[in-house]
Amino acid sequence: MRRWQELLPEGSAVPFARFMELALYHPELGYYCKPRKRYPAGPGGDFVTAPTAHPSFARTWARLFQALARRRGSALVLVELGAGDGSFLRPLLAASQGEVFQRVVAVEVSPAGRAALQALGAVEVVADLGAASPPAGPVVVFASELYDALPFHLVRGGKGGELEELFVDWEDGALRFKPGPPSSPALATYLERHGVRLLPGQVAEVRLAAAPFHEHVLAWAGEEALVFVLDYGYPAATLYNPKLRRLGSLAGYKDQKPVADVLALPGEVDITAHVNWDDLHGAARKLHFATAAAEPLGLFLARWGILEEARKGLPPEAPTPWEVKALLAPAGMGSDLKVLVQGKGALWACWQELEAASRL
Repeated sequence: MRRWQELLPEGSAVPFARFMELALYHPELGYYCKPRKRYPAGPGGDFVTAPTAHPSFARTWARLFQALARRRGSALVLVELGAGDGSFLRPLLAASQGEVFQRVVAVEVSPAGRAALQALGAVEVVADLGAASPPAGPVVVFASELYDALPFHLVRGGKGGELEELFVDWEDGALRFKPGPPSSPALATYLERHGVRLLPGQVAEVRLAAAPFHEHVLAWAGEEALVFVLDYGYPAATLYNPKLRRLGSLAGYKDQKPVADVLALPGEVDITAHVNWDDLHGAARKLHFATAAAEPLGLFLARWGILEEARKGLPPEAPTPWEVKALLAPAGMGSDLKVLVQGKGALWACWQELEAASRL
């Protein structure tokens, strides 16, 4: 822990957002960036994401993108945000037939992930979307379980109705939460803007970076684009409802198990909290993108043919793989993960036509 004591000197309490930024993204010690034998997502990693659950997930999206390119009459510029080690792009590109993509950009903060992505060949690999040249042509942006890993502040309703912030500092050789006055007036402003007033003792996450980050993504995508965000989230009215989430949604995972104390092993634990969809809705309105209602992942995948993709090559009597059932199940990823679609221009019109046909 010596390095962490150097990064976070005792007595200089930092907002949880700063701790999370270091714990996940520090170039040497961060969970996503430090050298390791394998990328943390996948059946043998600390957590399983939708793209790593079964190859039929990527094949279903290949079917969707192919239909979109055909309807548009043009190959697409595909961007994956948080591309990991290529667990999605690899089977997606293998399953794509014809001229579906004119350009593929993979954005990944992890050096190990970028090295694995380079092996895919004709894929532009960057650490930040801003490093990729602006697109020419219709753009599709895909982001799975990325926004929930953006750093956030932890706040709590005080006994007298005031707002407290939960900071991170050392105590008896261990990192602990310590309450104090908010580090920025932006925290109270954020809650007020979303119509949220925390009850005494109610804990909540405030992700100030979400809206600016999403605005950056939409601005880069340009005037003809579709953006697919897959994540755990709710509108603000539900996310901050004290009857549903009095202690917030902060969670940590290691070895595919929940971690009770996310401060105990910095750099060893994945840290997450639910997304406030209203942040992404606001960014879309600001940049004149249309937004469809977020849909449970299971329903979305079922409409786009994941069962057919999963059974390709299987004997008729063979059962559907359990990993695919996990993607569709009402209890689990099938309902907890949502698909938010936003768009602009001719590509959005094509998507609306395809969506209408898929619901018949």
